[in-house]
Amino acid sequence: MRETEESTQLLFVRHGTPDFPGKRIYCDGKEDPVLNKKGLKEAQTTAELLKECGATAIYSSPLKRSQMTAKAIMETTNLPIITHDKLKERNFGIWEGLYFDEIENKYPEDYQRWKQSPADFNPEGGESIHDMKRRIQQAINEIIADHHGEKVIVACHVGPIRVALTQAMKIPVERYRQLRIDCASVSRVDYGATQNNFIYMNITAGMRL
Repeated sequence: MRETEESTQLLFVRHGTPDFPGKRIYCDGKEDPVLNKKGLKEAQTTAELLKECGATAIYSSPLKRSQMTAKAIMETTNLPIITHDKLKERNFGIWEGLYFDEIENKYPEDYQRWKQSPADFNPEGGESIHDMKRRIQQAINEIIADHHGEKVIVACHVGPIRVALTQAMKIPVERYRQLRIDCASVSRVDYGATQNNFIYMNITAGMRL
């Protein structure tokens, strides 16, 4: 009979909706947008969903939209928030704060390189997807080391969650954008010593199948 190995369960929660244009790259170092009214409601609904999930800790990106989402979860679970800098969204360097059409006009050659190889390209001063993948894996390894065998909530961003899921299941990271991760959704991976189990992805409260 096959022995079931002990796993560490990570519940990745994308932050709720902020007031930020969908066609613009975040500029977290300067603006750090907060959740809007819809986003606050989403965070509260997800917090109720996780109220009795049995988690032992909440980790969060330091950015406000994740912190506000984590705070809503903290209020239903009574767990403290542990801020982890490596859970931030991708750094786009000199492109931060720009709209996509501005990037295409100001940096046409780099824009084409990005479109042709989105996982490999990094803007000046920024990260490639592979750079972010290494950073997120370091964060996951640290969380698992500190909470082996436990269930942990990780509140962060769409980019980090996508690359975490591709890593866990050994899917080529180049396909990360094929994973749909909605605001305030929950995705779970059980990390074992020899293999990982992908339990669910993009679950939201009130979801209909």
